Amino acid sequence: MTLSFSLKNSFKLTALSSVLGCGLLGLSLSPPAQAEGKLVLYCSVQNTTCEKVARAFSKKYNVDTQFVRNSTGTVLGKIKAEKENPQADVWYGGTLEPHFQARDAGLLETYRSPLQKEIMPQFKKLTEQRGDTTSIIYLMELGIGMNEKLLAEKNIAKPQCYADLLKPEFKGLIQYPDPRVSGTGYTILTTLIEIMGEDKAFAYLKELDKNIAQYTKTGLATANISTGAAAVDIGFMHTYVREKDKGAPVIGALPCEGIGYTLGAVSIIKNGRNLENAKRFVDFVLSAEAQEIHWREADSYQLPTNIHAKAHPHLSEPAKLKLLDIDFIKFGSDQEAKRLIERWVENVKERKE
Repeated sequence: MTLSFSLKNSFKLTALSSVLGCGLLGLSLSPPAQAEGKLVLYCSVQNTTCEKVARAFSKKYNVDTQFVRNSTGTVLGKIKAEKENPQADVWYGGTLEPHFQARDAGLLETYRSPLQKEIMPQFKKLTEQRGDTTSIIYLMELGIGMNEKLLAEKNIAKPQCYADLLKPEFKGLIQYPDPRVSGTGYTILTTLIEIMGEDKAFAYLKELDKNIAQYTKTGLATANISTGAAAVDIGFMHTYVREKDKGAPVIGALPCEGIGYTLGAVSIIKNGRNLENAKRFVDFVLSAEAQEIHWREADSYQLPTNIHAKAHPHLSEPAKLKLLDIDFIKFGSDQEAKRLIERWVENVKERKE
């Protein structure tokens, strides 16, 4: 499939198909006008955001830019499988912990962007510890999303706490992203551990499983709530705000037990073929200019982390949120993630397989 349209600088958007059946979008300038090489991205944010950001970078730097969009867990698996012959240069987006797992496995290139100095001071320590391979580009707080129309029809009170989701009236109404392939699902798991302690968190998840309608393959399955395919979702608040702004009967609640969150990341893949353009891209997505593209152009409401960037007006200011103290380095360990996910499979998921 080929899609072409003209922009001010004669942009051309071409949709290709990857050998793995994933959507691969190639962005190039036509005519080429001394294009400064190429760049291939593995992208774990919303597809439209991948497209808009890649296009903006391509336009600004005259670089032929392509991307493949997959969930965070899927991209991590690809990077591991392609270690000896990397097929991409940059991993853009997705939750922070899997990026740290890629770091621990020796899969990331060392690069500390000078634009890290513009990132929110709350994350200065984390940036000092891990910013040599991974940079923080957005913030997303966890919430409980719900179709308020569907709940009203069923005469079910809107859940305000994680504990509410164990009530029998929610049986078959809840969706939860699978932590084996979804960074969002892993963030929920680690948040519950921070709130309850590990044993109580797994006991909670085992009980919650009784009410789960489906384990989704991505944390970006909010459309199921909008359409009524599911009544309740655990995910990120910005997705619920976006759906509500579109007119869907969707609202989100910040859980009463505490606010978990994740940080979105960007990393350069080790031994990629286009290192200098990869560095340019990391600098670009750390900038206020690029971080505002998410909500201004791509209908994606993540909170920017650049102190000069403006957030979507319907979102909370990060400084006003009472966020949990998440140990990203601990939970970002490949060994710890493997252990927790295996425990989740053994104690929760295997009951349905």
